[in-house]
Amino acid sequence: MPTHAFTSLTSAKRCALLLAPFIAAVAACGDDAGTTGGTGGSDTTSSTTATTSTKASSTSSSGSTTNTVTTGSSSSNGTGGAGGAEWPDCLSQPPGSDEKTIPEIWTDDPAFPTAAWVPGVFITAISGDGCVAGQACQFFVQQEETYATLVQATHQSLRVAVAPDASEHFVGLAVGDQVDMYASAFRDTQDGKNELFFLVTSALPGCANAIGAGDSLPVTVTLDELTVDAYEETIGPVLVRVETVTGNPNMPAETFALWDTGSMPGGDITTVTSLSPFFVAGSAFVGLTADDITDFSEVVGVFGIFAPPADPLIKYEEIYARSSADYTPLP
Repeated sequence: MPTHAFTSLTSAKRCALLLAPFIAAVAACGDDAGTTGGTGGSDTTSSTTATTSTKASSTSSSGSTTNTVTTGSSSSNGTGGAGGAEWPDCLSQPPGSDEKTIPEIWTDDPAFPTAAWVPGVFITAISGDGCVAGQACQFFVQQEETYATLVQATHQSLRVAVAPDASEHFVGLAVGDQVDMYASAFRDTQDGKNELFFLVTSALPGCANAIGAGDSLPVTVTLDELTVDAYEETIGPVLVRVETVTGNPNMPAETFALWDTGSMPGGDITTVTSLSPFFVAGSAFVGLTADDITDFSEVVGVFGIFAPPADPLIKYEEIYARSSADYTPLP
């Protein structure tokens, strides 16, 4: 069996690395900190077998800001989504804002942050199981509650990245919430990145107000359908299910590669799809045994991409589980 050197990083070290790239990228906006993660450098360790390949629990971003995010400034005095002076609360459409659907934003594909009122969308995953005031967070939204096929789910979902100085306005949101949302969308193409997403910072105010609840069901796909191009261009961050797959868990806060059960794992960590715990409570897997090759009848989560800030040209395909129910091992 071929061997490959894969990097891994503890959750604590990963969190320290999360903040630096975002601070540098949006320094003009104030002390915004990271909504994207990274691995590498002197903090990494290596594993040499394909069946034990891991990398750090990561975010779902190929980069979350650019230095174009310097438009204006606003107060962030509101707490817990209640708004405040000059901060929207999403109880109603902000005056002068354009109403958009997620498919319309994909069609517009804005090159610069463009604010939009996006009502009635559904949250399919949220980092760490919920936003915390003062900490960067992110979540995924899709236009309708559920899609029957991958074709129907195309260009129906996007990621929302929230900086620490704005996260207080998103506390209390949960998977399954139907929300009216206001945020700025744009495609970040700096330094090899290529992601269309929503961004909220102190300079780009946003909000989300829960108006109902839903039970979004995943679209069944194969691992081969989950590619970088699918995330960035042709499909987006879809809630997916892959069936009859195998993986080799490592430390609870680390991702691990998946492959079709019964096949030989090939390639390396940059060419396979991995299961990530970043959107599980505590950003760590529970109920899995390290270094124990594990079969799953199915794995569920939101499909995303992680690109280390130190080298955004390297893009890792991820499935972001939301709870232990998304990755139940076979006995």
